Amino acid sequence: MNVPGGSDERNLENVTAPQDDVERWVIATYAMWSEYYSEGDWQYIAGSPVKEENASDMRLMLSRDWEIDNREDLLDTVTFLTALYMDDDNVDQEDIETGAWDLCRACQILGMAFVAGIIDREEMMGLSLMAGSLMQYYYPSWLHLYSSYINGYREWRLEEDEEDEEALEDVEEREQICRELLSMPDGPCSVPWDLKLPIEFEEEEE
Repeated sequence: MNVPGGSDERNLENVTAPQDDVERWVIATYAMWSEYYSEGDWQYIAGSPVKEENASDMRLMLSRDWEIDNREDLLDTVTFLTALYMDDDNVDQEDIETGAWDLCRACQILGMAFVAGIIDREEMMGLSLMAGSLMQYYYPSWLHLYSSYINGYREWRLEEDEEDEEALEDVEEREQICRELLSMPDGPCSVPWDLKLPIEFEEEEE
């Protein structure tokens, strides 16, 4: 017998495990951060197996690290991270070589915001697919995406001091995580890179 509100009737809103390959694809775009954050739970939205238990942590990190305290802050930040790549006329090769650092983080903070209760699952996925479509446009594979992410992370982490031993260790750790995820047989990158993303673009008004 099913008990109302029991485990057999969990609302998808409260479930952080991906429900289909499209959600698995999105989670894979920032699995390197989820693995770093959770130490093993990359396969969940924002590395959070239980939404309720991780919500306060996500709210804290979004506020402290991103100055995101509400939906408006979130949307402004996602726009900031993705704006350059919306018009390929403004994108050069250097941007592409490091750009996944921004695009992957856009999906990351959207996942974090869902766990934090700032946005719902539908909005998280809608905005994540917008960023994901840009990734598929600029990068031909998971390997290229992850490599660009590492390039961007390295540039950011070593910006103040390229000889900083702690920063160099952080870069090596993130590189190792990416290598492991890319080679994992059933890992995040086992989802086909060229998976068709169900995204609808709004037509520009004349």
